[in-house]
Amino acid sequence: MIGSSSTPWATGRRRASWPYTTYRDLGEKKEVRALVQSIVDEVNGRFARVEQVKKFSMLTKELDHEDGELTATQKVKRKAIATMFEDQVEGMYR
Repeated sequence: MIGSSSTPWATGRRRASWPYTTYRDLGEKKEVRALVQSIVDEVNGRFARVEQVKKFSMLTKELDHEDGELTATQKVKRKAIATMFEDQVEGMYR
C-alpha cells in the first residue's frame, strides 16, 4: 500500500503537480498511479524477482495518529492498517 502526499510530487529530477480536491482524488488520478508505477518499476530493477513489488494499492486517506493509524512518533500501526484497509489488501491478492 502506497500513500500519496498532499504536497506536490517531487522525486529526484521529476516534479509534478496535479489539481485535486481530496486525498482520495489525488490517489485515484491516472497520472499519479503511472508515476508511482514508474518508480516501483525502477526500484524493482534493483531486486531479485522474489523481492519485487508485484501489485500495489494507493491509500484512500492520509494516515493519521488521531484515527489510530499511526503511533505518537508517526510509526505505522500495521494491525490497524490491515483492519481499516482490509478490502484493499485483499484486492491485491486476487
